Amino acid sequence: MAFGIPFMFISLAVMFLGGLFIYLLKNRIAESAGKVAVAFSLLGTLLMIPPFYELLTAGQSVETAIWSDILEPFGLQLDAVAFPITFAVVVLGFLSVVYAVGYTEHTKNKPTFFANQLFFIMGMVWVTLATNMIEFFIAWELMLVPSYFLILFWGFPETRKRTALKFWLYTQSGAVCILIGFGLLYAQAGSFVLANIVANGDLIFKIIFILLAAGFLVKMAVFPIHWWLPPVHAEAPTPISVLLSGAMIETGAYALVRFGTLTLNDAAISLSFWVAGLGVITMFYGGFMALAQVDIKRLLAYSSVSQMGYVLFALGTTTVIGVSGGMFHLINHAFSKGLLFMTAGAVIHQTGLRDIKKMGGLSNKMPITAFAAAIGMMSIAGSPPLSGFASEWMMFLGGFQAAIPTPTIIVNLPFLVLTILAVSSSILSAAYMLRFFWRVFLGPHPEELEDVKESPRSMTIPMIILGILIVIFGIFPSLALDVIIPAFAGILGP
Repeated sequence: MAFGIPFMFISLAVMFLGGLFIYLLKNRIAESAGKVAVAFSLLGTLLMIPPFYELLTAGQSVETAIWSDILEPFGLQLDAVAFPITFAVVVLGFLSVVYAVGYTEHTKNKPTFFANQLFFIMGMVWVTLATNMIEFFIAWELMLVPSYFLILFWGFPETRKRTALKFWLYTQSGAVCILIGFGLLYAQAGSFVLANIVANGDLIFKIIFILLAAGFLVKMAVFPIHWWLPPVHAEAPTPISVLLSGAMIETGAYALVRFGTLTLNDAAISLSFWVAGLGVITMFYGGFMALAQVDIKRLLAYSSVSQMGYVLFALGTTTVIGVSGGMFHLINHAFSKGLLFMTAGAVIHQTGLRDIKKMGGLSNKMPITAFAAAIGMMSIAGSPPLSGFASEWMMFLGGFQAAIPTPTIIVNLPFLVLTILAVSSSILSAAYMLRFFWRVFLGPHPEELEDVKESPRSMTIPMIILGILIVIFGIFPSLALDVIIPAFAGILGP
């Protein structure tokens, strides 16, 4: 606990109370709801600085409270494993609220929108910090409810009910698998607290790992349980698409590491090849589907499917460099894909178009948006010196290390083939990103886009900040890796 003050709890409370305040006073603050949400979000973000400082100086920040003797202590723990996803959610969450101020200028019922957005961000942060299985599940479900309402009330008028229902059914199906897995895990370990659980490679723990992985992979939208993601991310309001694609799906990857690599390590290692194989399949499927899209947000949605395949492959390598690269990629994907969705939302907001075949030449009309999109595009494509290059290189290197641990050990040929395929899939990433940028921002612009102007400052400032962060983490990846790598070196070996 930093300075003896429960900053993480206070931060979550601020986000919750902020959403509640906005909702209860929605009739009085109808037009200023966005600014109030920014204020609460900023305060919640600033309150997370002391825990991050304690993580860097003391190795972790822990806050614990007894809620029920039966359910055991509930706690909030910011350690090196939680650092990448928590940092990504906190930063991207605040910037998405700022972005939403300009994006929702013509939106009806803004207070309810911003209240749900704050609840959504709070749920995601809580998931990344939870230390107890019951606590984790409560936060996991709390993350779902506001996102469902945001899609239901602010999605496409024609399809929002169907899309929201699909999202609910898929994610609840995953939640059932998680709940069954937690029940079996408690029956075997006798504790809800993750730090108290001792597991081995017995069959029951492999079954538990498969159940939990199924639930988490639904959230990651890994092939073939990804069908909810493209319509949800494409049809949700863009500030929510930023969070869904840049943060929420990554909580599934974090949970797979927390409950698999850490808690059920032996079972995770025994099934690692299949995890990596599913990741490679997802890379190619998402990449090819992204190439076929003409809807700007659906293209980016399928790109997210492909990028989660990269992370899953990295986790399947079970090497320090590979898993660390996968966790670093959570930061990079959050910022890069969050940035790309912001640029897509800005284009839709200013042009009213979603079909990339009807666009073109917008770099002359929206130069800030175009430059930000170029940074996000190159980062996802893995171009140096941007952050996406460092994490992709580490993930691929981890694959080769898993296939050829040392020169004296026989080559693991199946894993070598998987790794070569994974590296090859980066061609697809470059292809769909270049196609996106070329169609939208380069070439001549149609006559009907002659009067298009740059988006409001509240939308461009978050894009600029994300672009700067992508460059900083690309040039100085050690800012994150110096925290991440030692954690996994102690778990997975040198």
